[in-house]
Amino acid sequence: MQKLRIFLIGCGLWYLCNLVLLWPPVYAGALPLIYPGINLGQGQPVFGLLLDAWLIVGIQLGAIGVVALWGARQPRHYTALVPVIVLTELVGAAWDTYSLTYSHEALRVGSVTLTVHAIIVLSAWFVWSAVNRDIQKTAAN
Repeated sequence: MQKLRIFLIGCGLWYLCNLVLLWPPVYAGALPLIYPGINLGQGQPVFGLLLDAWLIVGIQLGAIGVVALWGARQPRHYTALVPVIVLTELVGAAWDTYSLTYSHEALRVGSVTLTVHAIIVLSAWFVWSAVNRDIQKTAAN
């Protein structure tokens, strides 16, 4: 269960960092770097709406992060978070793929985020396999 504990702590901290990064004053400065050359309506009400929408995404990620950190205390009882995290990452990867393809997201930003999604999903697979081996060993004894 130690691998699951480490995974939950890592994902929990990562998702809380995403909450901070998606906080409107922080994200407002980053958006022109993520979508260079795109008129995002800075200074107009629609830009505030865009920032608020991304804040909601950040709050959702932060909530998963808090639960993951809480679950790291007793990882055996929080194994179900692994598929939640995988699905969250797959949705994020789909968004990044769409954003790179159709929304002119900067290639370096999209590449980094897709790499992070892949690392988390592969780590989840590794952890899920380790947890299942632990469960089988416990059941055999």
